[in-house]
This record gives sequence, structure tokens and C-alpha cells, in this order.
Amino acid sequence: MSKRFVNSAVRLLSGVAAAVFVASHLMFPVSADSYSGISIDGDFSDWDSVVKYDALGNTSFVNQVAMVWDGDWVYIYLDEVQQNSATWSGAKTDGKFVIKTDLNQDLVVALYNNGANGNRVEVTQPDSDLYLSDTNGKVKVAFNGDYSTWGEPSLMEIAIPADALPQYSSTISFGYYLGNILISDVADSSGLSGGATPTPGPHNDGSGIVIDGEYHDWDYYPVTTIEYDTAGTNNSHPDARGSILSRDGKAYVHCVTNYFAEQDTGFRYGAEFLEVIVHLGDTFTMLKAVKIGPNGGLDWKAEYNSQPYGEHHFALFYSGDAELSTNINNISQYDTYLGDMYIEVGEYQNQTEFWFDVEKLAERANVSLTEATNIRVRFHRIGRETLRCSGISTGPAFVALLSTVAVGSYLTINRRKKA
Repeated sequence: MSKRFVNSAVRLLSGVAAAVFVASHLMFPVSADSYSGISIDGDFSDWDSVVKYDALGNTSFVNQVAMVWDGDWVYIYLDEVQQNSATWSGAKTDGKFVIKTDLNQDLVVALYNNGANGNRVEVTQPDSDLYLSDTNGKVKVAFNGDYSTWGEPSLMEIAIPADALPQYSSTISFGYYLGNILISDVADSSGLSGGATPTPGPHNDGSGIVIDGEYHDWDYYPVTTIEYDTAGTNNSHPDARGSILSRDGKAYVHCVTNYFAEQDTGFRYGAEFLEVIVHLGDTFTMLKAVKIGPNGGLDWKAEYNSQPYGEHHFALFYSGDAELSTNINNISQYDTYLGDMYIEVGEYQNQTEFWFDVEKLAERANVSLTEATNIRVRFHRIGRETLRCSGISTGPAFVALLSTVAVGSYLTINRRKKA
């Protein structure tokens, strides 16, 4: 059986499995007969036909939540336990909620106490350098009329432009940032009529990913959020996100850091990527990034330095090598060249992509290929979260992964926009 046939079958089965899975898991968080849209005006009667979800728990000071994704806006409803209590709710009791896409991309919705006037809301989208809040008019917020009365319910409604959403395939969810998801798999309802199922958005199966310093081939590939030292409380956006893919005995990795110059690690401007720890089963080792200079020269001493704005090329070696190679075109027998890394240092985002030879690394680290089928990658200078990938070639397990990524629930409504 040819490799081309296998790859085509994988893509075909992925799409079929995803479509079947979506079609068989529809839910309806609104009543089609009574819902006619949401207005951010402090009158909460338009939420009566929207399903509310319980949010109470050890880290919650919110009774119920609801969400509608209706065309150009994502609407969020919060019923607080008491005035301003949403601002100390969540996994870190810091008022940080999240809109999470089905590709695991996070948009943090940060609430701050604004006294008797309600809660201030901030949303930051580093990919497009957007800062949205109710104070600059880019996020709409309203509260019920009795909000300032402690004995009455404290209700708030929020509208966030859908343009701020990070990449998704077809659905979004809502919950606490780095905590529990409260509402799962809601799709854009704007194009629906008569219960029709919308066509899912683009999804990247990884087949076109090439490590060459061009990063758009990672678009729409599932990600993992990475937080510095697992804190997740310093900013109103994730510290970083990363992805990993294994194929034909090699691992391919991508990572993006957001406004990383603000972090207190001391490692920034591209230097945050230069300690890569690879776990092969129960064994871990570090890849050594060596700067490639003019004419292929290797600088073994510059690998930990911050980099200027622009693009940079590194070679990856085993961390225990003799470091005798002076040129990428003439590798010493005492060094183990494992792959290539590209780093782009930007004004408000840095990113890297690299590949490494799993089989060669396993051999150099004296790890059996059986153990090497469980690959994990961690950026020591960014956070403790690991990027996980099982297997060293594309196969049926990858089809199952794609099937779960595309799961969605769709709103069927009688849609009428309110002014």
C-alpha cells in the first residue's frame, strides 16, 4: 500500500468521522420559538429562552452562565452570587474566564472590580494585537438595574466581537481560564435556518507542515496553552501556546509566546525557546540549539542569548555532544545533528518551529524505540506544560484525534438582530 494512498485515506476518514460525529451530537441551548437575539442593555428578558448552566463550585462565585454566538458577536451571561463576586471567581480566584475554541486556542475574558458600577471587562488578542474593553468601547457590558443593591441578583451581560476569536474549526466553549469548562461546543448560529448544519471551518491535519521559517502552515492546527510556572495570573492573555506533530520518525514543533518581554524570567526576545526538553517515555534529555551563521558556521556559545528582531536559524544537537563541529555542512563524528530550528522575534509575539529526528535522538540517549513512541516536549524557560504526541508516524490514532476536534453543538434559532 503506497504512502500517498495512506495519507489520502487518513484525510478522507478524518473528514468523514468528524462530520458524522458533529451531526450526531447536536444540542440546542436556545428555544427556536422564543429567541430573537440579544441586546446589551441591562434588560435580561432576552436571555429567558437561552439555556443557563450551573457554575457553582469551590472556585466559583457565580451561580449560572450562558453563551450565544450569534453572527458578529459572542454574548456571555453571568449571574453572580453577589455584587462583583465574578471578579474573584475562577481557578486562580482572579476573575479570569476563557472562550476556548475547538482547536484549544484560548481567549481570556478578564473581569475586574469596578465598584458599585459593576465589573470592568478586558479581552486581549495578541495574534492581531487587539486590546478590547468596555472602557474603550470595543466590548459591550451591561448590568441589571438593581446591581448596586446587595439583596438583589447581580446579573451582567457581555458582548465580545467575534473577530477577536482565535482560530477555530467550528465551535467554541466557555468557562474558567485554566479551570473548568462550563459551556461546551457552541457554534456560530448566524447562518442557520430550519435546523441546517453549517459547514465546519478549515482544519489543518498537519500534512502540509514544513519547517522552513514560514509559520502559516501551522494555522488551524490544535494547540496547548503554556503558562509561565503555571501561574496564569500575570496577564489577560496566555503566556504561550504550542503544537507538536510526529511523522515518519520525526517530531515537528511550533510555539508562540505573547508579549513575552513583560515576563520576569529574564529569557525573552527568542531566548525563551532555547532550552527544549524532550521526554521519550520515562527518559528526558535537552536539545542544544546552536546558531547558524554566515556560510553555515556554527556558534556554540551564542545559543542562550536574546536575539534581535527578525528571523534566526539554529541547528539542534544532542546536549551531551563534544561541540567540535564548526560548520553545519561538516558535522563532527562526535556530535549528533538532530534537526533545524527557526525563531522569529517580533514586536508583540515571538515564535519558533523546529524538527528533530526521534529515532536518532532515541539512539543517542540509549532509549528503545518502544519507549520513544511516547514523545513529550517542554520549553523549560516558558512553563511546565508539556506538548504531547504519541507515535512516530501518522496512523489511525491521528484519525481519532481529528474526529474529536471537530465535535460541535449548533444553535437553531429564529434569528432577528436587535438594534
